[in-house]
Amino acid sequence: MNSAEANRVIHNTSIHKMCNPLWVATWTLLVLFQIVLRAPAARGQVGSSAASLRVRVTDSLAETPIERARVELMKFPDGVMQQGFSDSSGSLEFSGLAAQTYVLRATKHGYLDAELQVDVRRGEFAKSVGLSMQRTQAERNEPAQGSVAARNLSIPDAALREFQLGAKFLNTEKNLSQSIVHFQRAIELYPDYSDAYFLLGTAQMQLNDAKAAETSLRKAIALDAHRTGPYYPLSMLLFGQRRFNDEEELLLSAQKQDAADWRWPFELARCHAQQSRWDRALQYGLATTGIANAPSKVHLLLADIYANSDKPREAVAELELFAQLDPQSAYMARVREVLPALRQRAAAAPQQPR
Repeated sequence: MNSAEANRVIHNTSIHKMCNPLWVATWTLLVLFQIVLRAPAARGQVGSSAASLRVRVTDSLAETPIERARVELMKFPDGVMQQGFSDSSGSLEFSGLAAQTYVLRATKHGYLDAELQVDVRRGEFAKSVGLSMQRTQAERNEPAQGSVAARNLSIPDAALREFQLGAKFLNTEKNLSQSIVHFQRAIELYPDYSDAYFLLGTAQMQLNDAKAAETSLRKAIALDAHRTGPYYPLSMLLFGQRRFNDEEELLLSAQKQDAADWRWPFELARCHAQQSRWDRALQYGLATTGIANAPSKVHLLLADIYANSDKPREAVAELELFAQLDPQSAYMARVREVLPALRQRAAAAPQQPR
């Protein structure tokens, strides 16, 4: 067993599993919408119409495969549905996909993040796409392998086998307790196994063991702070516990690692809104709109912030923009419901200086 074989494992860490209601509080302060990362199906709608998507990640200059790139399969507004690592051929596969539009995002230290929109159409059962990644300026003159590859080579085969078994029990067998046993064995064999700590934390979150999950996710970050995978579930855990200062600190750290990821300012806006810090929430909400591939739901968030800040005209503008950008959204029924009353409120409100 080598690292390439282990990398073929798909990490189906759905937001639905991470956001268990026992420790994630519902965001009830909003007057228009409850903007939470709602539960996506972990693997789409599995059935006779489910499709598979094979992805190959390559270096944009050398056109060589990139091993151990983290690839996320996202569906807006739900967020990350599946994620995994590319193998030695740069490939990985997502399965159980319903016919709809997805976004693939690849991340790897030393490369700029890459995103690609993919349409899975009705009647398609298998689809293949390529995702090209560009090296950062600092890495362009360096070998493609680097310290990450050296670390991967140092992982014992026995630890890789335990990691693969843990991922199988987590994602395929849905046996959380058994997956934890294997992840813990992998860590015993290789104490610096950041991926094992990450998935261990994921399994512990699904079992509602928030304390253990936080410890595991923080350890994964401590071992490899450049990889932002563990930051997001940990931020959701802290949000659910109303530990807003800790969450803000974590999100700011994640933002330093990957400033091009819309999730960090979006969650910072939610964090401040939960505390009625509307000016700061607005600052981060607006910052989210300036990031490529930010989801349309950010305009719902801004509408709530403006409505709570007694700025109904701006709230109306955000809802109207959302309706233009995503007219088929499931949120549109609520938009149509609240817009008339909000327009009346805006018409009666005095003009405010910007």
